[in-house]
Amino acid sequence: MTMRDDLRTALQSQQSSLGDVADARQRLMHGAMLNRDQPANRSWQWAAAVAAVLIAAIVITTFALVKAGGHTTPVPAATPSPHPQVSPTPLSSQLVVPPGTPVILYHDPANFDQVDGVTWDGRTSGRVGVGATSGGNAAPDGSHYQTLDKAAVSPFWADDSTHYCAVVRTKSRDVTGPGMLQIGSSGQQPRNVAKVGTFGAAGLNAGGPTVVACSPGADRAVVYQSGGQGIGVAEFWVIQLSNGRVLWHAGRGTWIAASHDGRYVALADDSFKSTVYGPNGQVAGRIDGTVFTFSWDASVAVVAPNYGGAPSILDWRDGQTVWTCPKSTYQYTQSLPEPGGTHIAIGAADPAYKNTTGFQPVDLFVVGPDGVVVFEKKDVTLFGQ
Repeated sequence: MTMRDDLRTALQSQQSSLGDVADARQRLMHGAMLNRDQPANRSWQWAAAVAAVLIAAIVITTFALVKAGGHTTPVPAATPSPHPQVSPTPLSSQLVVPPGTPVILYHDPANFDQVDGVTWDGRTSGRVGVGATSGGNAAPDGSHYQTLDKAAVSPFWADDSTHYCAVVRTKSRDVTGPGMLQIGSSGQQPRNVAKVGTFGAAGLNAGGPTVVACSPGADRAVVYQSGGQGIGVAEFWVIQLSNGRVLWHAGRGTWIAASHDGRYVALADDSFKSTVYGPNGQVAGRIDGTVFTFSWDASVAVVAPNYGGAPSILDWRDGQTVWTCPKSTYQYTQSLPEPGGTHIAIGAADPAYKNTTGFQPVDLFVVGPDGVVVFEKKDVTLFGQ
């Protein structure tokens, strides 16, 4: 389906100025996963992953909206498999959900270019759109997405699934200079919030600022400085969106994760142990493992012992395990919280799954607050959330 013209215009107007490390965390994770079975040191993985984004330029190629109610926009039909008894066919029915219903987006198993959606209870699924071969980026609630060229980056969607944050260069690409945090929304020009971090001149492998939380409702954004030369997180800032004031900031680590509203930030160190900071920067907890995602209410977190380890869900305040991946050989790949809800979706890769598309297929587990798996999809490739 086609995204609203006003949002398309607002985003496309920023293509020339968006920071060229805006998707550093996704590319960093991708690089780490590609090298998880190799004995190379982790510093090389960080440096290579960050360097990969320094030459990227945003190319927003396709937008889509999940159908809500009875409004329908035609989408080209996918070609059925000639051998349905052997190969699955792409989903043909359009996904129809009530307005405001969050969904999980994934590549159709039979047609990788097609985006499908499923509700968080696993009961309703259907086709959403096409154009997903090169991957992309989706709003937290899955209500719309954008597809990207293979070398592209994208803005960071806010937790309201309407606004977005981005850090843009304030100087030309061949000059080292500060970044500018901006916030934008449908039908509006982006607004400058504050100068933050530093973009190195192209080719210097000097890193740059990256957004990991954007919440207009909480009036916060979290931005970290991705460092070159093997430094994952050089420092980070929690910034008030309304006035650009730095609420608090802290220093170096290997991986950073933030709750959707930026009130909690977890920073992992070189030994894969995470410190969780509270709303004012105070230490709220410590976890033996790397935190990758908080639940929407921040009561639990998705944790793995390292980038290639099996994931679990912990109550990070008391250290109690809520859920453990059923197979210890599975490897954490990605996760996301249910917007406004209590579930967490976790993608864990079976080592037997072959990556033939450039994106890692996973077993998708949707886990409730009691640790019960609501539903599971095997060998699926999640899309952009």
